[in-house]
Amino acid sequence: MDKRIIFNSKEIRDMFFEKCLSYFQFKTWNEMAKFIKIRRTVLGNYRNGNLTLPASLYTKLIFKFTEDNKEFFLRNISFLEGNWGRVKGGNTTYNIHRQIFEEGRKKAILSFHKRAHKFDINIPLDKDLSYFIGLFIGDGFTNKYSRYYITQFTGDKKEKKFYETLIFDYCKKTFDIIPLIREAKVGNYIRVNIYSIDLFNLITERFKISAGRKSKTVLIPKEILKSDSAVIKSCIRGLYDAEGCVFFDKRQAYKKPYPRIDLHMNNLALLKQIYNLLNGFKIKCSLSTIEDNLRVLIYGESEVKKFVKEIGFYNPKHLEKLKNL
Repeated sequence: MDKRIIFNSKEIRDMFFEKCLSYFQFKTWNEMAKFIKIRRTVLGNYRNGNLTLPASLYTKLIFKFTEDNKEFFLRNISFLEGNWGRVKGGNTTYNIHRQIFEEGRKKAILSFHKRAHKFDINIPLDKDLSYFIGLFIGDGFTNKYSRYYITQFTGDKKEKKFYETLIFDYCKKTFDIIPLIREAKVGNYIRVNIYSIDLFNLITERFKISAGRKSKTVLIPKEILKSDSAVIKSCIRGLYDAEGCVFFDKRQAYKKPYPRIDLHMNNLALLKQIYNLLNGFKIKCSLSTIEDNLRVLIYGESEVKKFVKEIGFYNPKHLEKLKNL
């Protein structure tokens, strides 16, 4: 009888099925169910854990995954005999083995927390980590839901390649975490989901950035502000890559297109931090404190060039606009 797969946690199981959508380019769960020749309700039971996944189906689905992904999921699943652990909405088999199943699941979750995404939240603060925090300040969100923790970045679909390479590579290298990147079915945006209690603790405990909605309250962490200028500049770069805007004023009043870099956020305290830091780096800018028009504006070719030299961008959407400057 076909062996069964049990995932070490709900978040690992969710990640597996989300990646199936991505790698096979399924648009809906119904499309996926048709491809693997099962009913939509059965697929739903596999996804929510009511049924353990047959090993043969797991092998078929993971075929297109990258080697890193295959290795990651192999570390975070267990193989069970085919006649164990089947759950069909409270049927007799599940009731007989309920205690065994629950104990096994608790052990699996404990195992997941011990080895899947463990890293020291006190890793050295360098330019890369500071950039990651700056990007999070601009585009990030973190929170706890039930037993799992999520850190999320949201960006425009046009920036998918930027997030795929930068966030994916950094998380894999630094935290040994594989992010899950999904395009919205409605709307022009992508979400990068990272499941890790340690990353949640790094952001909320070490850098003191509150979980949940933060747009009006978040500030550059004191640990970064007390660091050297290279680390501070990296944080600012991350923030501008996420929330900055580069544009050229082409009105006839100017002999040639007039460049500007705008940071428009509904957080006056954060904008004051940026304003003071930029001036400290000898980059002239203006600060608007008018409600509904809170922004830091860098304008003129010389100051824009100075920003690019001192702070810079990684995001291709900004670099493309500035390539002729």
